[in-house]
Amino acid sequence: MSLDSKIRYARKPITSSCLLVMKGQSIVMEVKNISASGILLEYDEKHEVKLVLNDFCVLEIILNEEFNLHVEAEVSRISDEGVALRFIKIPEEKQIPLWELLGEHVDKIEK
Repeated sequence: MSLDSKIRYARKPITSSCLLVMKGQSIVMEVKNISASGILLEYDEKHEVKLVLNDFCVLEIILNEEFNLHVEAEVSRISDEGVALRFIKIPEEKQIPLWELLGEHVDKIEK
C-alpha cells in the first residue's frame, strides 16, 4: 500500500492498545485515533523509550479479539497531543480489515 504523505485522511477515535517496538526496545501505548495513513498514540516523554522524528518503528495494534494490525511506521510528529506515526507498510491481507474498521472514515480527507 503506497501512502501519500501529503494527504491527511480523516481520523477515527478508538480505544485500544499498541505495542511499539523500536531499536530493540518496546513500550505499550494507548491509541488515540487511527486513519488510513497513520495513528496517534499517547506519549509521555518520560518513557524510557525516547522517540524522535523519522524513527522507524514496528507497531502491533490490538484492535479487538479477532483483529490485530502489524505495521511498519515512522514517527512524523511529537507534540503535547501525542506521537503521530505514518504507516510505511501495511500487509496486504490487513488492508481490507483496516478499511472496514475505519468505515466511513476511510475515504474522507481532512482539509
